[in-house]
Order: sequence, then structure tokens, then C-alpha cells
Amino acid sequence: MSQYYSPGMLDTDNTLKLALFPLSPTEPWSPEEVERKMDRIVADIRNASCVEAIGKSMCLTPYSRPEEMNPWDSIRIEGKQMKVFIKQVDGHMQKVFSPRMEEGEWLTDDMCLEDGSFPVVVTRQLIDEVGWTTGMGRKIYFRGMKFTVVGIVAGIKQEVLLPSPPMLIMSMYVPYQNGYGAEYAVRVKEGEEDAFRDLIQKEVDKMMGKDNVMLWIGDVAKWKVNDMQDTFITLLAIGVPTIFLLVFAFIGTFGLFWLYSSKRRKEFALRLVVGSTCGGLFRFVVLEGVLLTLIALVPGCILFCWVYPFSMENLMALGAACAVMMLFSVFSAWWPAYQVSKVNPIEAMREE
Repeated sequence: MSQYYSPGMLDTDNTLKLALFPLSPTEPWSPEEVERKMDRIVADIRNASCVEAIGKSMCLTPYSRPEEMNPWDSIRIEGKQMKVFIKQVDGHMQKVFSPRMEEGEWLTDDMCLEDGSFPVVVTRQLIDEVGWTTGMGRKIYFRGMKFTVVGIVAGIKQEVLLPSPPMLIMSMYVPYQNGYGAEYAVRVKEGEEDAFRDLIQKEVDKMMGKDNVMLWIGDVAKWKVNDMQDTFITLLAIGVPTIFLLVFAFIGTFGLFWLYSSKRRKEFALRLVVGSTCGGLFRFVVLEGVLLTLIALVPGCILFCWVYPFSMENLMALGAACAVMMLFSVFSAWWPAYQVSKVNPIEAMREE
């Protein structure tokens, strides 16, 4: 859960990734020409009723490839060398994936600022790794170009359970070459996916011909589910036997408390005779079970300190284990304590 909710999860509901693949040998379109035609199609459908936002980027769409396959570079910032992932976007991509802005604003399609530098958005992870207390307005020099930080995002995760890395997000119009082509992503309105698919297929056929290219559409939300599939299977393999273990542990704990209380009926009857109330006897049995559980937890905690390193995850696991044992103790002792509080002293004293 800590990994899943780490900063940088993009909103992928109702989002699709688009791509065109030339098919006809009689139309030898270059990648640049395909990109220009796709730009025209995107401009034509941007204001369609089924489209909330559509934009163009370079490797921003999450879950489409493993993180290590995304473009990155080694950058020196204020004397510190670091690995930084590089993204390029247009001004519409913020509405498509809704990255959370902490400071400043998203990029526009204006390529340069007044001082001649290029605007850039960075992730909070880059700010923290460099050690800046304030990131806005900072200058970053990269491949002979000067950039100015105009915005800071909480993070951009490319895989569900991996943290967001340090990242530079620059405009699509910055002359940065890395061998990756442009990608297109769209956020469609709820329930309008089929209408959008029909619309863009018609536009592609009209612009490039029915048999010349293949339109490919990927559902980003489904990729997110697939990205978590292996982890889910692993957790399921751990969870099923754990649930059985907890059930049998509860049954065993309940049985021990029940047997323990049944053998002490005369003692409890005497307590009632000498003035103990039913409520007081009930609390006595429950607290006794809790005390026994606390004593039993001591060697477990000592073993934990000996075996496991101190970390937030391990301490949370220890706390969860202790909480489960305390719940088992209370619920296992509750019914025997209730039966003890209702015991008839005369009948209990007659028992052999």
C-alpha cells in the first residue's frame, strides 16, 4: 500500500493511447510525415463532444513499457551527478493524465522564455535529490541548453509499485533527440469510448486511406491492472494460507480460553459468593486473557528486534501482528467470560 500510494500516480481513467503504423508499400511515409498527419487529425478532433483532452508527448504515458526502457540521461546539477528521466509534452497533457502540481504551472506550447531559456517542469524527487529548498526559477544546463524550472509536480510514476524517479519534463518543441517517437494520448468522456474510436478511425481513413495505415488504440487503465497482476498473484498466494492460519489460530485460542474458564468454574463461583459482580467477573476474565497475551508477545518482540532491521514497514508489520493477537485474545475470551459471568454459584459448587 505504501508503494502504491507513493506520490506520482497519474489518473488513467478513461484514457487511451494512440499510434499509427504504415502498412502500404506504395505509400512510403516517413515517421516525420506520419507524425505531421497525426498532428492534423488530433487538431481536428480536439473539440469533439466525446473528447475531454488529447495531447502529444514523448514517453509520458505510464505502464506502456518498463521504467528502465524510458529515456534517461546523466545530468550534473550544481556539482551533483544524477540519473534523470526525460519526458517531453505539449500543453494539453496535463488535462489528459492530471499530474499533481505542487508549485508553478504546467508547460505551454511556447518554446522559449524571455531570457532565452527553455521552460521545464521537474518532479519533487529531483528537487529533493539536488537538495534545493526552493526549486522555482532555478536554472538547469543540459546538452548545451539552458532550462528554467517553471513548475514542480509531486511525481510521475511509470510503474504502479515503483516510486517516481527524478525527472525533467520539457516541451515537445525543444530540440532533444533520443530515438523515441511521439506518442498521443486522449481522455474521453465517461461512456464515450466507442464514439471516440469511431470518430478517430474515420479521421484516419479520410486523412491517410483505409488500407495505408493501421490505427492502434490501447487502454491505459487496463495496462495499470496488468502491471499489478504479478504482485496481486504473489499477495494472493501469501494471503490465502495466512487467512487459514489466522482462522485456525483463532479457533485454537478460543478453545484454550474456553477450557481454561470451564476448569475454574468453582473459583469464579466463589468470587461471586464473596461479593464480585457479574460485570467485574466478566472484565476480570477478559483482562486476564489480555495480560497472558501481552506476556506471550514479549519473546516475539525480542526475536523481532534480533532478526529484522528497524524500518517503517517492519515496525508496521510488528504492530499489525500485535494488534491481531490482541483482537484474538479479546474475542476469544469474550464468550467464555460472558458464560462465567452468568454462572450459578450453587450449581458450580456442587460440580465434581
